[in-house]
Amino acid sequence: MEFNILNQSPVLNGHSVEQSLGHTTELAKLADHLGYKRYFVSEHHNMENVIGTSPEVLVTHLLNQTKNINVGAGGVMLSHHNPFHVAEQFQLISHLAPGRVNLGVGKAPGGTPLATAALQHELRSDIDSFNDRFLSLKSFVDGTHDNHKVLKISVDTESSKPDLFLLGGSLSSAKFAADNEVNYIFAHFIKNDENLLKEVASAYKELYPGGKFIAALSVLLTETEKEKKAAKEENAVYSLKFKDGRTLRVTTEKQVNDYIKNTDEKIEVEKSQLDMILGTKDEILSKLNELSNSCPIDEFMFHLPTADAALRNLTIETLAPIHTIHKEKAGIL
Repeated sequence: MEFNILNQSPVLNGHSVEQSLGHTTELAKLADHLGYKRYFVSEHHNMENVIGTSPEVLVTHLLNQTKNINVGAGGVMLSHHNPFHVAEQFQLISHLAPGRVNLGVGKAPGGTPLATAALQHELRSDIDSFNDRFLSLKSFVDGTHDNHKVLKISVDTESSKPDLFLLGGSLSSAKFAADNEVNYIFAHFIKNDENLLKEVASAYKELYPGGKFIAALSVLLTETEKEKKAAKEENAVYSLKFKDGRTLRVTTEKQVNDYIKNTDEKIEVEKSQLDMILGTKDEILSKLNELSNSCPIDEFMFHLPTADAALRNLTIETLAPIHTIHKEKAGIL
């Protein structure tokens, strides 16, 4: 098993925005020191408790603050961006840190309807589908697009290029990634369906055995029942279901009300508890091992669903690869 971290850069308890961003940096440096393989940051817009609006900026900064860990976007919300420009940005970043840049791409809007409208204000009305935009991005990164001889994202795309990942939560998106030989990250921390995780992992690896399948899970270290209860109370979630079948997950009643106020669409709201792996170090590792044995997962990515800075640090320190994976490989555990 390989362990990674997804940091959505939340505003932390008792921290200003600047201090919370500083913690994003410090956590990356800690993860690098502790042997984690990847550290991803996300893209969200107009959210009251999440501040990572620009993954390309954070990725560049974090690469400069770390030495070995792969740093990536988890992910760029491609519906808001020009595929050629995204390819240019991450190719340039890859020149700055060869071999360490990961480009994860997602389909969700990552924000409120008002933010989406603002971000897409100048996009043409007949915008391509997400799949078409993703394939366009991939072709620019790979240098396989129709005009590759005269239209380039860099004068050098051979010495280093970003590793590409598709973020998703469905069987169809996993098959799309596999068919196009792209690594895949399954957002289990959003879908909360273990049977779906197993189905998606098996289908992906059957179609593309050489691809990396990463399961992104909500994980927190909790030593007592009181701590588990507190973690669950902090992580009530609301699923918004739109008429066209789209779903979106938010974490506060205010976000629910903002969506309802800012759209004419009919929205169904369902409140539930986030599916998390909570427990001691041994309990968490046992669950991860169970998942690893039951389906072909190459790597786990830890989403840390708390605004408690100390608990975030403690969780990644306790589960650190230098304490777990590396000792297991050496036959110590």
